Amino acid sequence: MLAGLAAVSRVSRALVAPDELPVLASTALEEMREALHLDRAVLYLPDADGQPVLRRFVGDAAAQALSFDEEAWQLATNAPIVLRESAGWLVDNPFDPPATDWLILPLIEGVVIASAPARIALDALSGTVLSLLCSQLSAGITTARLRRELQAAAIERERRQLTAEVHDGLAQYLAVARRELALAEPDRARLTEAVESAHRLVRERLRTLSHETPASLRAALEAAARRARTPVRVSGHGDAGPEAVTLAARVVSEALANADAHAHATSAQVTYAADDERLELTVRDDGRGFDPAHAAGIEDGHLGLTVMRERARGQGGDCTVTSTPGTGTEVHLWIPL
Repeated sequence: MLAGLAAVSRVSRALVAPDELPVLASTALEEMREALHLDRAVLYLPDADGQPVLRRFVGDAAAQALSFDEEAWQLATNAPIVLRESAGWLVDNPFDPPATDWLILPLIEGVVIASAPARIALDALSGTVLSLLCSQLSAGITTARLRRELQAAAIERERRQLTAEVHDGLAQYLAVARRELALAEPDRARLTEAVESAHRLVRERLRTLSHETPASLRAALEAAARRARTPVRVSGHGDAGPEAVTLAARVVSEALANADAHAHATSAQVTYAADDERLELTVRDDGRGFDPAHAAGIEDGHLGLTVMRERARGQGGDCTVTSTPGTGTEVHLWIPL
């Protein structure tokens, strides 16, 4: 009983490790092999066409695929089965040389097939331990797949966001530069601003991609503040998750870059508050301000805060800009947590 409980505990620890599915499954099989004194163990999972055709996923050398008929599949996935023959009536023996003592352990998806060097005795306790181990492995496989799907979704979401910020942003800035260059007498100030904005966007996104997100909201905002030429004071309380921290840092970076490039500010202040429900953040500068009704927009290459606003709204929040000529500018972000 103690050996069985120890096996369950070890497999549990193996399955909660933050590894990819092949590593996780291999570790779990190794723990099962040691706990149950097996010499070979193989995990078979359904292929794209589903059961009852299964493909070898991880494990010792064995057949690449197993094919069950419907009746055999129902029998094999009902409970652990011990076999002492080639068992061609159920499924082809997958081992080479063929195992004389082997068992089939059903999972929610797929099976584990294992062999033992000695006669396998499947008493009530052993059967319970095997059932627990198979349930754990099934849960671990499901969890690893969900984690992989979530990671893929996060990567795809970030890819789309970077596409909007970098590709579309550059297209807008460079379109302005191209229009100016096509004129007989281009506006050098507008041309310079478009080129500098494109350069700043690329520089900021490359810096973001080449550095990990700081561990805390405060650290991320202070890092963004240090990159500004304008002196910045950061104050606030609370913390947030990585996605919210990334968005907050990018909003602060964009607001402070605008304060540096356009507002001629002498100081700026970042204040924030985060709790279990929402994050609120404000960036204020003492620059010359502007009239939002006549502000340059996307058609003039000013895309940064527009993209930030769309990202905030994509998370269920908003990002607004308030300014009056001569009184500075305020950028306010809020998102639910």
